[in-house]
Amino acid sequence: MAVSLDGFVARAPRQLMVSLSEQGWKRAYIDGGTIIQSLMREGLIADMTLTVVPILIGEGKRMFGALDSDIDLHLLEPTSFPSGLVTSRYEIA
Repeated sequence: MAVSLDGFVARAPRQLMVSLSEQGWKRAYIDGGTIIQSLMREGLIADMTLTVVPILIGEGKRMFGALDSDIDLHLLEPTSFPSGLVTSRYEIA
């Protein structure tokens, strides 16, 4: 299904999700720290997949930035690969 992205960048998170829903979307792949953070603050993420790459990079940034409160996650599906990469799918509790 094609989706029109015109004007999506300027929309507030809840408005963006309403627009996607109106176009028939039930799920969306969201990527990018700032975007994910804004959707999480609004309680608009139902589940997420985190991927851990086995490389220590020293200093870094928080994955989700500052949050108003802790967010409980329920592990749904862990998957490991011979390279050491691990993906874990979580439901937001």
